Amino acid sequence: MKTLNSIAIEYLLRNDSQKNNNKSEDITREVIRINAEQLIKSQKSLLFHMYDLEEEGEEFFV
Repeated sequence: MKTLNSIAIEYLLRNDSQKNNNKSEDITREVIRINAEQLIKSQKSLLFHMYDLEEEGEEFFV
């Protein structure tokens, strides 16, 4: 899933790469890095959400 930031960076770097073809590798690395960061954040959010639900469930049965 592409985020707005990764799309913007890809666009900006692509415009630069038209002038210099060596930038295409930089585009790929930067987009992969951003997408990986977003995935880690979403996984952490899901993990914390699941933990909160577990605590709520324990309170319900106590």
